[in-house]
Amino acid sequence: MSRIVLATPDAAFAARVDAALDAPDGQVSRAPERVLMMDAARAVDTLTAEWEAPPEVVAVGPGLPDDVALRLAGALDERVPETVVVLVAEPSPEIFERALRAGVRDVVAPDADDAALRAAVEKAAEAAERRRSARPEPDGSGPAGRIIVVVSPKGGSGKTTVATNLAVDLAGREGDTVLVDLDVQFGDASSALQLLPEHTLTDAVAAREPDATSLKVLLSKHDASGLYVLAAPHDPVEGEQIPAERAATAIELLAKEFRYVVVDTSAGLAEHTLAALEVASDLVLICSMDVPSVQGFRKTITALDQIGMTSQARHVVLNRADARVGLETSDIERTVGVAIDVELPSSRSIPLSVNQGVPVVLQDPRAPVAAALRTLGDRFASAPAEREGGGLFGRRRRKR
Repeated sequence: MSRIVLATPDAAFAARVDAALDAPDGQVSRAPERVLMMDAARAVDTLTAEWEAPPEVVAVGPGLPDDVALRLAGALDERVPETVVVLVAEPSPEIFERALRAGVRDVVAPDADDAALRAAVEKAAEAAERRRSARPEPDGSGPAGRIIVVVSPKGGSGKTTVATNLAVDLAGREGDTVLVDLDVQFGDASSALQLLPEHTLTDAVAAREPDATSLKVLLSKHDASGLYVLAAPHDPVEGEQIPAERAATAIELLAKEFRYVVVDTSAGLAEHTLAALEVASDLVLICSMDVPSVQGFRKTITALDQIGMTSQARHVVLNRADARVGLETSDIERTVGVAIDVELPSSRSIPLSVNQGVPVVLQDPRAPVAAALRTLGDRFASAPAEREGGGLFGRRRRKR
């Protein structure tokens, strides 16, 4: 079985990739040129009929028109979801955007040097492995805990506030919870919890073969709730050097030790966020009550669908839901095409809690926003929260 398939009519490029990878015989193969000229869906059906098993990586291009390459990539992503697609084309903002919509994992220039080609294929292969192992197997192997990734298309949406309060709430109910700050450049979950971590994510990915035990000694403890935290790097430059695939491996290892792994991310769908999404069991998607946020949220939902992130349970949170800005919840639901699961009201308690480093579910548990955050926790926890408040925003609007 070939692990890597090159879907290109360019024989010289295929030979260069084969040499750059220096893989054992049979590990790299080339799709027949006649197949590449077919309709995309028919081409994929023809290829899969010839494969003994799906390859880990398919590199599409060069030598194909962009439209043809992207249609083929999209058909591969839809019909062979366990395979990761890399596009070989001249990078541009338009190509990156279209590639994302087609489910492409990476875009590599045709004239990239051997090291860049090898790195792109290796990263794609690692992503394929994570994609295949992300969900627990029927025999109970795989991650034991739920990996809850908190995502928002825009900064300032309250993502870190939601992530920290959710993690503290789950830790307070059932313990056995860890928060991973995956905003590798500007993560501030530690500040939101008044922690001064000695170790960070940088230390967690430093080991060549990390294990759960070595990771646990790098965690900081939030004494008020019992939550454990894997902090973001202290230095933004240091954070950018963290390989996304190693961060995802650390998250999976923690899921073998903790019942809940809550992951805070940077705004948008950066590389580290995508790596976390590939191992996630649940996504908490946050939208704010303003038009730019709603438009960005709709694009995020579309992108997640198009890149195959559809197996995870989704929990949609509308922040500042009572803001009087000419928008209604029903308007937003129609625009984004999904139901809002939890509405968080505006509250003075939030900036006060952020500035004091005490999550609002601890500092002001009777506040309506705290009740709403506990409602979000209800979607994960086996033990119901003790209700110390409630009202309109403390109820669960919909069940999914």
